[in-house]
Amino acid sequence: MADPGAPTDDPGGPEPAGYAEAMAELEAILTEIEDDAVDVDVLTRKVARAARLIRWCRGRIDGARVDVERIVADLDPDADPPAEGP
Repeated sequence: MADPGAPTDDPGGPEPAGYAEAMAELEAILTEIEDDAVDVDVLTRKVARAARLIRWCRGRIDGARVDVERIVADLDPDADPPAEGP
């Protein structure tokens, strides 16, 4: 049974409060998995959690890009509207 007190071991752990928190957790995971003595089972969970955080961060970056393009386009009434992302 998983330890409910260890959210970074759970790949489906809580969503980060923000981009900075996600990056801090990714840095912590990287530091932990760089240790040659890391247990294989722990390594698997850490890498899965890191992958989830990376996908979450990419989504935030994509969303911010769309928002910035929309804001900039609103400043220039003659500009074509930005293309929507994939």
